[in-house]
Amino acid sequence: MRYLPLLFLLPLLGLAACKKIENEIPVLSVSPSDPDIDAVSGQVLSFTIRGRSDGRSLSRLVITSKKDNSFTVTVKDSALTGSNLNFVWETRVANAIQPYSEVLTFQLIDSEGAEMRTTRTLYVTLGAIVLTETSGHQFYHGNSAVHGESAFDLETRVPVLASVDSTRRDVQDVPLSPTATEMSRSWRSPAGGRFVRFNEFDYANATDISLEAAFLAGVPSETISDVQVGDMILVRLGSLPDTQRFYAVMKIMDIIDEPGTADNDRYVFNMKWALFDN
Repeated sequence: MRYLPLLFLLPLLGLAACKKIENEIPVLSVSPSDPDIDAVSGQVLSFTIRGRSDGRSLSRLVITSKKDNSFTVTVKDSALTGSNLNFVWETRVANAIQPYSEVLTFQLIDSEGAEMRTTRTLYVTLGAIVLTETSGHQFYHGNSAVHGESAFDLETRVPVLASVDSTRRDVQDVPLSPTATEMSRSWRSPAGGRFVRFNEFDYANATDISLEAAFLAGVPSETISDVQVGDMILVRLGSLPDTQRFYAVMKIMDIIDEPGTADNDRYVFNMKWALFDN
């Protein structure tokens, strides 16, 4: 009988030992629980983060990101209190020019420095790509005696002479007459491009998809007239292989029209563009 207290004590000691091991690190769970997640650029992802620390308080939640072979970046570092965590974290998947993978690491740390971490790997395919802007482009009056660059190559984003191959003249000034000095504010596309004026286009947030959709929603024309400062001129390039589609949006910033001379008259614009491979 003298051994009975010991027999009762041993299971209790075992439970205590198990409880001690369980409390050595905080407990962390992240939903979705699948370690591999398919995502599309521009998509908003939501993660539910739950954690606890039995017997100690939580100290920090750290989330880091590492894209392909780039540097690790801390995207969230929050101080915590209490022993429980229930938090929803939302993040927008970055746009890119090609598919990529991104490893998100979730790290929960308690007040004694113990930690638990888990990872989720995003396999990102391309959705809408946010377009970049170039500025300060210009081309001149077709009757300028000083500047012969009365056309513009949108694909290479450079002004070109009216005498170059027509496939490079995506946009060209059309003078009122061979001797006119006043700006006609009219364009044509010797390269076979088409124009759509769309002044309601959301230029600031333009994506490749929104640019193509805006062009297709309009009525394309071989020429465009009455070009004004502030106009948004959408252009689909001609003279491209059947496997490609190239769109540009020209935001007219200024029209220089000096009285009595055409020499320095010009159109000044910023632009964004998108290339599609079928």
